Amino acid sequence: MSTVIDTAIDMSSAFDRRLNDGDLEGLLSLLATDAVSRTPQGEVLTDPQAIRDNLAGMINAGARLHNTPRLVLTSDDVALLLIDWTLELTNVPGAPAMTGTTTNVVTRADAAEGWKLAILNPLGTA
Repeated sequence: MSTVIDTAIDMSSAFDRRLNDGDLEGLLSLLATDAVSRTPQGEVLTDPQAIRDNLAGMINAGARLHNTPRLVLTSDDVALLLIDWTLELTNVPGAPAMTGTTTNVVTRADAAEGWKLAILNPLGTA
């Protein structure tokens, strides 16, 4: 599923819906070409293949994500999203549910492309 995200706040639900559906290509369509992603373990990923592999690993682990937006600050074509999240890995026996607050940056190059995730930081301020 590769739909255009028209408002910054919609990125939150679009991301968890695609992850929960196991839609890797849909997830990747939400990312800016130069996206940076921090893993829950703290590793910073800048290589597109590493980001793809990380997202595929989450899908393979049966990730079930629930995002709850806390705050969205928008200035022209840049927005900061503060989102509370809960993540369960249903294919990993005994894995505890994880929770946190992500700080993400989304940008909009033009209306045709919509909003894209530029920085994903699930560890918030940590």
